[in-house]
Amino acid sequence: MDVPTAPSAIISPTPTQATAPQDTPRLTLEHLLHPEQWDLPESIGSHAHDPQNLADKLQVLDRSVALLKRYRNSLCPVHRLSPDILALVFLDLVDDYEAPPANMHFGAVSWVYLAHVCHRWRTVALGCAMLWTQISTRYPEAALTCLDRAGDAPLSFLVHARATSSNSKAILDRVYPHMNRMRHLYVPWTLIHDQNGVVSELLSSLIGAPAPLLETFYVYRVRENGGCLMMPTIFGGHTPRLRVLKLSYLYPHLGNASFGCLKELHIRGRKRELITMELSDLLDILQACPVLEVFVTVKARFKNSFPLEEVDEPMRQIRLDNLRRINISRCAAHVVQRLLSRLIVPNCQLSMDVWLARRSDFRFEFGVPDDLCADHPLRDIRKLQVTYCSSHSSVFLSGTTGAHPFQIIATIESGSNIGDMPTISGQLLLSVAKTLDLALLEEFAIAETAYDQPHVGFARDVWVQVFARMPLLRALHIRLRCLTDSGFCRAVLSALATPDERTGRALCPLLDTITLVEDRTWSSLQWYKFARARRDAGHPLRRLSVRLPHYENVEDMAETDLASLREVVDLVDLDPPEPPEIDVSHSEW
Repeated sequence: MDVPTAPSAIISPTPTQATAPQDTPRLTLEHLLHPEQWDLPESIGSHAHDPQNLADKLQVLDRSVALLKRYRNSLCPVHRLSPDILALVFLDLVDDYEAPPANMHFGAVSWVYLAHVCHRWRTVALGCAMLWTQISTRYPEAALTCLDRAGDAPLSFLVHARATSSNSKAILDRVYPHMNRMRHLYVPWTLIHDQNGVVSELLSSLIGAPAPLLETFYVYRVRENGGCLMMPTIFGGHTPRLRVLKLSYLYPHLGNASFGCLKELHIRGRKRELITMELSDLLDILQACPVLEVFVTVKARFKNSFPLEEVDEPMRQIRLDNLRRINISRCAAHVVQRLLSRLIVPNCQLSMDVWLARRSDFRFEFGVPDDLCADHPLRDIRKLQVTYCSSHSSVFLSGTTGAHPFQIIATIESGSNIGDMPTISGQLLLSVAKTLDLALLEEFAIAETAYDQPHVGFARDVWVQVFARMPLLRALHIRLRCLTDSGFCRAVLSALATPDERTGRALCPLLDTITLVEDRTWSSLQWYKFARARRDAGHPLRRLSVRLPHYENVEDMAETDLASLREVVDLVDLDPPEPPEIDVSHSEW
C-alpha cells in the first residue's frame, strides 16, 4: 500500500469541491482537526435541515478518517518492517501451532486474527501465499479459500477422520489437480483400506496421483476395529522427495514408495493386532534408506522365517551413518538382537522395549548382541542404572555412553516360564554385565521401585563377576524399597573386599563414593572394617551417604555410631543425593 508522504495529501479537494460555489466551506485537514469550529445543525434527525449536504459526504469522511488512521499506523515502529519480514513473522506464528493430527483445528485458518489488526497487516496476510497452504476437509469453506489464495505454494492437506463422499468429495476433487505441489498429506488409516485391503474410493484417486514434491505421508490412528495390513502402493511408487513416513496399522514394503530421501520411518501396530513383518523385508527397507535419521516401531512383531544370509555368506551389514535415534517397542529380544547385529549406527540413541528371553546356556537376552562392534551405540558406557520394577515384571536399563543416552526395558512376557523378576534378578544382572561394554563405566546404580519379596541370586560370586567388569567405577548407588533385602548390601561389601582372582588387586580401585538407601541389614562395624581396609590398600572412600531406618529420628550425628566411620571416610552424611535423570527422547505420535 502506498502511504501518503504528507498530511495535506490525505484529504484534498475533489473535482466536485473545486467547482463548488465560493460560499461553500472546504473540508480541509485543518478544519477536521478543530471540531469546535464546525457549523453543524443542533439536532441530527430525520427532519434536520442540511443546506450544505454534509450527510452526503459522510462516506468521503469515513474514507478520510481511515486514511488518517493508516497514516498514524504507518508511524508505529512495527511498520518499519518490510512486507517480506512481516510475512516471515506471520509464518513463524503459524508454525507454533501443533501439526496434525494432534491439532484438530488444522485448516481452520485460526491465525486469521492477524489480518484484523490493521490495513497493512491485512494486505501482507492476504498477499502471502504460504499462509494459505493448510487445508482440511473438516473446514470446507476455508479449504476452498486457501486453494484460491495459496497460488502455486506447496500444500499441506488433512483428510479428517469423519470424511465421507457426501461431505468431503467436493474438496478432494478440488485438491486432486494440485497433487503435483502437495508437500504434506495426512489421512486416517480407515480410509486407506477396508477389511479386505481395498483402498477406499474416496482416496484411491488422490494417493494414485503423481506427487513429486511430497515430503510427509502420515497415516494416523482412529478408534475403529480392523487389522494391520501392508501399505498399498502410493503415488505410483514414485516419491522422490519423501522424508517422513508415519504408518499406523500399516507396514511398508519395498516398491510401494521411494525411500532414497527418507529421514523418518515410524511403524505402529494395534494393541491386540500386532504388525507382523519379516525381518529380512525390514532390513531391505533400511538398506534402501541411506539418509535415515529416525526409526521407530511400536507394537510390531518381526518374524525371522527365512535365513537372513546364505550359508556361505558373511553376516549382512547395513551402515546408516545418519541414524540418530532408534525406538523399538514391544518386540521379541532375539529379533531385536539380530536386527542390531546387522546395523552399523555409530551416532545413534537407542531406546528399546523388549520381551525378555532366556537361552539354553541360562544367559538372558534383552535385545543387545553378545559381540558389540566398534561402532555399536552401546559401546563405551559411562553411566548405568539398573532399576527393577518387579510389580510389572520389568527391568529398566538406562545410562549414557560417551556420546548418547540409552534406555532398554526388558519385560517378562505373560505366560513365560522363566520365572518372576525377584527370582531371576541376580542372573539377569550378570547377563547384563557380560553383554554390555562396561570397561569405561564410572557410575553404577541399582534400585528396586517397590516390592514385598526379596531379590535372590545376588551372591558374592555374582557381584565379584559384575564388579570385575567395572575397573574404572567411581560411584555406586544402591536404592532398595523392599520389606527385606536378604543381605543385599552385605553381599556387595563382601564382593568389593574380595581381590581379583587374576591380579590379586582390589576390585574397582577408583571407587570413592557409595550411596545407600533403605539397607535393612546395615552394620556400621562392617562398613568401618571395609572402609579401613580400602584406605589401608590405598583406595580410600571419599563419601558414604546413607538413608536408613536406623537413623530416621536422629538429629545429632554425634549421638550415632557413624562418628567412628568418619575416621576412615572423609564425608559421612544422611542426605544421599538423587541419581541424575537420564533424558531419553521418545516418539510421541
